[in-house]
Parts: sequence; structure tokens; C-alpha cells
Amino acid sequence: MSRNTLEKVLYDLSTSGPNKKKFAEDANKFLSRYQLTEEECALVRDYKVRELADLGVNTMLTWGFWLQAGKSNADYLKVMKREEA
Repeated sequence: MSRNTLEKVLYDLSTSGPNKKKFAEDANKFLSRYQLTEEECALVRDYKVRELADLGVNTMLTWGFWLQAGKSNADYLKVMKREEA
């Protein structure tokens, strides 16, 4: 597991419109640019922010990643509290 790489992915997706568009068009292709395991790719593709945080990924990055996808703050809090949205 590469926490730094996962954080780089979330940062890139949260701060770049072109990256968001590429991810939305073909998440697997976008994620192939990074050295991630298939499990790590699945966590990002499926917006598993709680699991990412459990791996040590900065929660400010998981939150920004969640919100940039148009998901609600209330649902983020539920997921993070393991109440699931």
C-alpha cells in the first residue's frame, strides 16, 4: 500500500477539472497512471473513503475527493462514522 500515492491521486482528482473528467470517462485508464494495486484502485473507483482513511490517507483529501464527486457532506459523515450512506 502506498499512502503517498493514494494521496497524490485524491489530490489530483480534487484540484484538476481535466483529471476529474478523465476519471469520470474511464477510471481504470486514469488510475493506470499511478503505481497502485488493484485493491487500491477499487477503493478509489468505488469512493471507499472510510477504507482509504483506515489506510492512513489524509481525511481532508478523502473529504475533498468525496465532495468533488458531487456527494453530500452528510453522507460523507455517515460513511466515516461507519453508518453508511
